[in-house]
Amino acid sequence: MHSRRLIIRHALVSLSFVLLYLLLNPPEVIFLSRIGFVAWYPAIGLVMALLLGVSPWYALLACFSDALAGRVIYSQPATSFSNTVAAVGIAVCYGAAAYVLRGTLQIDLGLRRRRDVVRYVLVSATAAAGATIVGVACLVADHSITWGEYKSSALGWFLGDAIGLVGIAPFLLVHVFPHVRNWLSPAASRLHPTKAHSPGTTFTFGALVETCGQIFTILAVLWVMFGTKDGRYDHFYLCFIPIIWIAMRQGVRQVVTGLLALNFGIVVAMHLFPPTAALFAKVALLMLVLSAVGLIVGSEVSERQRLTIDLNEQTIYLDSLIQNSPLGIVVLDPRGSVELANSAFRKLFQYDRHEFTSIDIGNIGIPDDEAVDSAQLLPQIFAGHALHRTVRQRRKDGQILDLALHGVPLVLNGEVRGAYLIYEDISEQIRANEAQRRHAESLDQLVKELELRTKQITSLNEMGSLLECSGTVNEASAVVANSMQKLLPGASSGALYLFKSSRNLIEAVVRWGKTGSSEPSFIPDACWSLRRGQPHWSEHPGSGVTCQHLTQSSTTECLCVPMVAQGNTVGVLHLEFESAVGLRRDSGTGGFRDSHQRLAISAASQVALSLASLQLRETLREQSFRVPLFLLFNWRFFYESLERDLHIAR
Repeated sequence: MHSRRLIIRHALVSLSFVLLYLLLNPPEVIFLSRIGFVAWYPAIGLVMALLLGVSPWYALLACFSDALAGRVIYSQPATSFSNTVAAVGIAVCYGAAAYVLRGTLQIDLGLRRRRDVVRYVLVSATAAAGATIVGVACLVADHSITWGEYKSSALGWFLGDAIGLVGIAPFLLVHVFPHVRNWLSPAASRLHPTKAHSPGTTFTFGALVETCGQIFTILAVLWVMFGTKDGRYDHFYLCFIPIIWIAMRQGVRQVVTGLLALNFGIVVAMHLFPPTAALFAKVALLMLVLSAVGLIVGSEVSERQRLTIDLNEQTIYLDSLIQNSPLGIVVLDPRGSVELANSAFRKLFQYDRHEFTSIDIGNIGIPDDEAVDSAQLLPQIFAGHALHRTVRQRRKDGQILDLALHGVPLVLNGEVRGAYLIYEDISEQIRANEAQRRHAESLDQLVKELELRTKQITSLNEMGSLLECSGTVNEASAVVANSMQKLLPGASSGALYLFKSSRNLIEAVVRWGKTGSSEPSFIPDACWSLRRGQPHWSEHPGSGVTCQHLTQSSTTECLCVPMVAQGNTVGVLHLEFESAVGLRRDSGTGGFRDSHQRLAISAASQVALSLASLQLRETLREQSFRVPLFLLFNWRFFYESLERDLHIAR
């Protein structure tokens, strides 16, 4: 259904073209002075507009229409060179020109750019020259003219075609064929838009008055050039006045209308006041130059208008981007003063619009030992370096903000004309990162503490296993000395004190680390841990309650832990710490004393049980080898010693 409708529409366009071509070909319309010499040839303008505005394939229809016009209007034989070779040659020339303009060069069919107008004029003039050579040669071949008239006829033919190409075709391309393309195929109109970026016509009273003035000027110029006997076919330069006026004010869309009206008026005047042969060529050349100048000037003005509209749209778009951006944006001049600031910047720093002129971006920075404030960054930006830094700046109310600053120099022609600063408030992000960092450090500390606890538990278990395998108190004491250095590396020295059998004196059975500050033996009342029955910390002498068994030269902090097993105190575990302050700083939860005290209590409990078991074993062994009354060795000791000595003797 769609294809059928499209075929019908193309058929209607073809029929309309043939009828218009025939209407534009009579000698009265083209002002035929002699064979091959016309004032203008509007039918060629119609052909070029159809080929360029719709499709170059319509060249076949143009060939048929030219042959039909030669047969119907000029009664030429159907087999003549003009109706065969000339018709085909003309169609090929203009079809090729339309193909090049549409395909290779891809000009704007609205002729709104000077480049496209120049290309159109050059390509169409080349096609007109080719058509002239073929057409006039066919006239000679048909004996319509002689070879002596070839040059003059060729000049007249070329001028007539060129006037139609630059005076008639642009009007049709700009005002008529956009509607034809939309009617034939909307897709084709999208490929070559004709209204994009075109300044709209504003129908105001001033515009109406100006249009009337332009029409009056065209009529006045025609009357001056052709209406007076003294100035007839003179003052041709006056034609440029209305055309330049229209081109400069309305651009190419209106100047093509003015050119069509002025050229039509000149042709009418030539009908009313026929010119001589010399004036005929002069007027045709005037129409050609006038049309070309009007097109070029009008396209230049339209291009500038289009660029102005584009620039205005881009300016509005960029201003909208800046003003609606969630980031604070400020533009500085070369002196560092604020030229432009968006609402986000005003909201960020709490400055009013009227206070921008008094803002000094450099003075709102907060100097920092680890960062550079804006006053130090601006010279780098104005030196042409783009920067991205995190800065701290003070708001109007005094609040300090952490900001991500992007600074970009505005460079024009190799010269820095200002700076473009973008501020992003990252205070919440900084605080979140700081909280995350503290949380990570806390987790790391907990992991370290767990690793330390695991290591300590492993050491305690290892010490317990060794103590269970110890056979004597001396072996157990050596195990305690070795294990306590691994278990408590922060203790610079220590000692294991045990009660003597008389229970009135405590002596050190083993020491480790540096030279200790505790006496080798002391009475039980000299230690506060034995008095209180709980661990006791002793600081430097004279700075607190210290144990009496410490020497006066002691500079360490000491911990005494009573060793109690099965309700019986077997001794004291004594530890000395030299770097307590550093350990306090590195300690996580519980503090230095609490963590080390808990570990020492656990170790002391395990050591006390092992030592109590060993002491009980030695007591039972001693009792089994001696007679209680005389304390002499009995027969068990005799048999055991005899067996041992015999084994050694063997």
